[in-house]
Amino acid sequence: MRRYLMPLVLLLGLLSGCAYGVEAAPPQPRPFGPENPSGNPTPETWLAQVCTALTPAVRSPGPPEVRLDDLLASRQEMLAYLDERIRAFDTAADGINRAGPPPIEAGQMVTEPVVGLLRDRMEQLAMLREDLEKVPQVADGTLFDTLQKVRGRLVLAGPAVSLPDLALPPSLTAQAATVPSCRALGVGASG
Repeated sequence: MRRYLMPLVLLLGLLSGCAYGVEAAPPQPRPFGPENPSGNPTPETWLAQVCTALTPAVRSPGPPEVRLDDLLASRQEMLAYLDERIRAFDTAADGINRAGPPPIEAGQMVTEPVVGLLRDRMEQLAMLREDLEKVPQVADGTLFDTLQKVRGRLVLAGPAVSLPDLALPPSLTAQAATVPSCRALGVGASG
C-alpha cells in the first residue's frame, strides 16, 4: 500500500501546485467564426461576417440637436453619442479583422482600406470628444460654440461610414448580393 501512496501524494502535490501557481494560457482568437472553424471561409461566410460587423458602423441616426435651453444636457447627449459611434467603429473594425481577408488572391487589399477608414474615423471622433470635454461647464458661450462645431463636423462627415460596395472585386460583388446582411447594407447591389 505504501508504494502506491507516495506516487499519489506527488501527483496531488503537482496538481495543487498547478491550480494555485500557474495560469492557463488565454485562448487564442479564432480568425473565422464558429460557422467555419477550418480557417478557410467560403466567400458567402466571409461576406456575412464582414457585413454583419459593418452594420453598426453604417447604420446610425444623426447627431443630437444642440438645445440652447439646456447646454449641459446637450453636452452629455453629444458625449454619449460620440462614445456610441466610437464603439460602433471599433466593433466593426475588430469584426472585419476577425473575419480575415476574403478568400481571394490579394484579399487583404479589400479589408485593409476599410479597417483603416474605420480607425481614422474613430480618431476623428475621439478628437471631437476631447474638444468637447475641455470646455468648462460654466462657459456657456464657449460650450455652445463647441457643441455647434462638433455637431457641424458630424453632420458634414455623416454619422456613419458610407460603404455602398465595400470596394469588392467583381468576383465577390455578385455573391454579396446573395448574402442577407450585405443586401441590407446595399453592399454588392448593382447601382
